[in-house]
Amino acid sequence: MGTRILTRIGMSLGIAVLLTVTATAPASGQTPEGTVIRNIATVTFTDANSNAYAPVSDTVDVTVGFVAGMDVIAAAATVGPASPSTADTIAFQLSNIGNGTDSITVSQNISVGGIIVVTGYRYNGTTYASLAALNAALAGVAVAQGASVTVQVIYNVAAGTGGLTTVYTLTGTSRRSGGVSDSDATTITPSLVAAVAVTPDGAQNLLRLPSNGTNYTFTFTVTNNATGPDGFDLLSSHPGVAITIVSVNGVAGDSTRITGLAAGASQSIAVVYSIANVAAGTVDTLVLMARSLASPATSDNGFADLTVIRPSLTIAKVAFRDDQVTPIGAGTVAPGEFIQYRVTVTNTGSAAASSVHIDDLLPAQLTFASVAGDAAGWVFSNTGNDLDADLAPPLAVGASRFIWVRASVN
Repeated sequence: MGTRILTRIGMSLGIAVLLTVTATAPASGQTPEGTVIRNIATVTFTDANSNAYAPVSDTVDVTVGFVAGMDVIAAAATVGPASPSTADTIAFQLSNIGNGTDSITVSQNISVGGIIVVTGYRYNGTTYASLAALNAALAGVAVAQGASVTVQVIYNVAAGTGGLTTVYTLTGTSRRSGGVSDSDATTITPSLVAAVAVTPDGAQNLLRLPSNGTNYTFTFTVTNNATGPDGFDLLSSHPGVAITIVSVNGVAGDSTRITGLAAGASQSIAVVYSIANVAAGTVDTLVLMARSLASPATSDNGFADLTVIRPSLTIAKVAFRDDQVTPIGAGTVAPGEFIQYRVTVTNTGSAAASSVHIDDLLPAQLTFASVAGDAAGWVFSNTGNDLDADLAPPLAVGASRFIWVRASVN
């Protein structure tokens, strides 16, 4: 009977091996070691007169020598333990298919490290912490022709390895004939339980002006809470009329995809958007959904609340006597008298007002004399009675600023 050699790749997690010897009948067609094969040849004869003579015989004996044979069979071709998990097991049966009693040496291979860790090997109810200890125990086990040995490998699965694959290979080698071995393998793929979180979940109050060519950016965080690596389809949306999505994670449009996010890892996702020319106080919500590639039914939304803001200015002009204290009201003024006008602007809107400009065109009955501001920040110019005043800093929400314009009555 021929032998076969299989190679399997394994992973390094904790594994134990259980070995049991089972006596079976010798494999068919395989003459047992030590069998003596006797061949007898006999010759009979007569002479020319047909006289019979005694037969003459000779005998030769040959003894059958040892031919090793090994067959390793894994109990399962594939397994899907949880990630993380402990004390998982794989069983292998190692059979002596040679023609005589043999003993076995065991070795292993793990194709991808970091997914499993072998913790021990169990044989005949005893757990051994290493292959060396296991093989020392197996050295004294005589496995008869046709008998088999069962080994259990005990292993732990690392956290965050769901969906990843490694191959554990166990090889049995004849101690009497070290060149004869066989292998079998079990593919280990820890199960992937998809989970994702997109944050923040509200608690923002984004105040945005109509864009007028200016785009805004908000950054979400996508966290892979699955038991292994995963990728995600990303889709940004909004229920209202204020927002227009410009790009997601640098990709134009409202959707894109990220891949290869490790378990427990997070990625920042920038959503670029613009605000329509809508009324102050208009509300909308910026939403980012992440949907698992491994399990499309698994998704999560993050969102940020948004309110459109605008500045709104009022202006008030009051006439005073030249002392800047006494209101003129509806009273009369005399030719040659100076009037002081206080011009006040107030921001009653929901956003700061920039480029605030006052244009005061005095009537022909007055002659412009001078202008002064309430504080630093004003820039003045005039052409005759046409006065211009520009406020350099923005006018904050709820704030007021004023100027004094002095003119004489013609």
